[in-house]
Amino acid sequence: MTQPATAVPTTVHAALLDALRSAVSHNRSDGVAPAAVLWTDKERHWESVIPRLRGELPLLTLGPYNPEALTGPAIWLRCAMAGTLAEVELLDGTSVIYLPGVSRADLRAVEDCPKGLQPLAELQHRGVLFSHPNGRDWSPAAFLQGRLGIEVSADVAARDALTRALPRVLNEPVEALESQAPLAAADLDALLVPDPERDLWS
Repeated sequence: MTQPATAVPTTVHAALLDALRSAVSHNRSDGVAPAAVLWTDKERHWESVIPRLRGELPLLTLGPYNPEALTGPAIWLRCAMAGTLAEVELLDGTSVIYLPGVSRADLRAVEDCPKGLQPLAELQHRGVLFSHPNGRDWSPAAFLQGRLGIEVSADVAARDALTRALPRVLNEPVEALESQAPLAAADLDALLVPDPERDLWS
């Protein structure tokens, strides 16, 4: 079905923000907002775009202590969520905790969870996991296909190219990517070549 034209194209970036915000609303049937949205990313596919999202969501990242980047170890993240750290100022709303190098399976059993993750593991019971309906991490390819209906070639070259081009892919109008699908490595690498006309939409 052809979607009606809009003045401002709907981008992959807008769709990702919408999906993350929707994850918060999915747990409100009992009237209680989730404690956090846990975004697992075992393969670190999304890591390159996290700084951009941070200015639009209350987003924290598991990693080495760096309060300016809203990044720190698990116990620091819990304190940041609670608003007890003077050096951290989050946007309003339920915190999204990005977990690079961590899979959903790593959090599943609290008693078997790696010690560095244990302060966050119980949040899966009071919060929501931002993951594919099949229980796996949202890879960029799965997100494009599962959420937006944009097919990506199944070969390794295309998936690697998508990771490289992801910051540019987020700028792309959904309709433009749909017209090129299935996206191959050459299509995605072409986004890394400067294009003044395309950059007007960025």
